[in-house]
Amino acid sequence: MTSVAVIIPTYNNLPELRLCLKALSQQSYKDFVAYVCVDGSTDGTLEYLRCQPYEFVKVLTHPDGRNHGRNAARNLALPYLHQHRWVAFLDSDSIPLPDWLETFCAAYQSEEEVLLGQLLFYSTLGPNMWNEYRNWRSKIHLKRAEKANFRYFRSNSFLSAEVFRQLGGYDGTIRRHGLGDVELGWRLQERGMRFRYVAEAKVWSASQHTPAQALLRYYEMGRVNLPFLYRKHPGIQEHLYGGRWLTKPFYKFVAQVMYFLVRPSWVYSFLDRVPTWLQVRLLHYLVLYAIMQGYKHKRLPSFLRR
Repeated sequence: MTSVAVIIPTYNNLPELRLCLKALSQQSYKDFVAYVCVDGSTDGTLEYLRCQPYEFVKVLTHPDGRNHGRNAARNLALPYLHQHRWVAFLDSDSIPLPDWLETFCAAYQSEEEVLLGQLLFYSTLGPNMWNEYRNWRSKIHLKRAEKANFRYFRSNSFLSAEVFRQLGGYDGTIRRHGLGDVELGWRLQERGMRFRYVAEAKVWSASQHTPAQALLRYYEMGRVNLPFLYRKHPGIQEHLYGGRWLTKPFYKFVAQVMYFLVRPSWVYSFLDRVPTWLQVRLLHYLVLYAIMQGYKHKRLPSFLRR
């Protein structure tokens, strides 16, 4: 039995996948299998993997060869998890540090806990405002590490393979960006699992999104995935994306007044003219606005239509 199953969904990002697998080949902990779940890629990924670049790689594909979304792709590994003690999640645009798996394995204490690693973001195209925001959010998560819960569950995580298998994996019906990790995190929490940060288990993740691209994805998440999640898990509403700001009449009114007085279009127009410490906070303001617009109004903000 191999100790760890590393599950990596990938779709048309071969250059980043190459870096990811190279980083895995340099892990100090060697007792693992990397399940590369190819989600209908058409960029030469399968041809590259057929050359068997690394012995630790096992390639999985959908029977129809089409794209089904990253959550369904991850579930391709479910039939193999009885062969492993643990499962680790990694995106194909991520570069784990050499001691990533060793750190997780050494920190693991109980079958009833989920370990959360640290995500750091970089851009190959130079300074990126959105990456600054994501790194700021990661620092906030670390400061609140003792309060870690389902909302912090994401790709750089580590848990019992049997628990993941018993839960049936990810919800493969969630195809668009966002909330697939959160939905599984909620089910893990409902099962009684505890979440614990292991900040030393670090992964660098490539991100090239502009603020406009990222906010558009949050808008679509609010429009499609968030209502689905609320219907599936009604109890999650109080805990996710402001909770009361989306569901309680008084708070919804306060939010409307706030966004009327401090117009998001104004905020967006001067993002690149303020210092970084203010940029990240204004982006957080716009993220909630984009989600609310998608969830409540199904209307794309005007400044994202350009």
